Amino acid sequence: MNLPPSGLHLPGCWMNSAGSMGFAPDGRIHFPEPMAAFITHPISRLPRSPAERRICLPFAGGFLLHTGLPNPGLRVILKQMGTRWARAGMPIWVHLLAESPTQLAEMTRELEDQEGVEALEISIPPHFTPSQALELASAGLGELPLVIHIPITRAGESWLDRLPEMGISAISLGAPRGTLPLPDGGQVTGRLYGPALFPLTLAAVKASVGLKLPVIAGAGIFGREQAEALLKAGAAAVQLDAVLWRGWFEN
Repeated sequence: MNLPPSGLHLPGCWMNSAGSMGFAPDGRIHFPEPMAAFITHPISRLPRSPAERRICLPFAGGFLLHTGLPNPGLRVILKQMGTRWARAGMPIWVHLLAESPTQLAEMTRELEDQEGVEALEISIPPHFTPSQALELASAGLGELPLVIHIPITRAGESWLDRLPEMGISAISLGAPRGTLPLPDGGQVTGRLYGPALFPLTLAAVKASVGLKLPVIAGAGIFGREQAEALLKAGAAAVQLDAVLWRGWFEN
């Protein structure tokens, strides 16, 4: 098996986070500088339906989003987006959702010959133990560089020290999960977005720069000053998420 290169080619420091801009770039959202890569919406092996009760729930400093990460599955996406990826004019990183090593290995092989795809980014399921996370990461290794995506709340965990020796190319830090009460007395769990997360992101970068891997920082970035602080702390690049939906980026 061919292992991926030890590092990624990053022609810049700006990119979107998975789930923020759809499955392919369309040019309607403008970044402060040219994008280093486009990250696709999370893609699973089989189709995923939307959550029964999708919701966007605000809290002080941000909001919780619960969607279920719906998508039509990898093979449908390849038919719909393969040509657009090949003609995108920028590196495409495909973000994969996988519940098992076997499933991830299958998806990895299907993407290795796809023109325009220059890297894979995989999410570690929130319920996975460290040993399960390492097994999943190993299954994603192949001819394409592999980026391991974790929430900022998992930065600094000891199992991450194993990633460089395995051949992982980088880690990316993104939106954490949280739970909020509902008006009807129930509760909902989902990903958290908003400026209130920035202090956690900065702390996560500082906890991760000793890994000897490029660290890509996301979550809570709503201004250039915050992005520059993360780069100064050692991040190789930053991923923007909810700020893109507002259509602006503070200078």
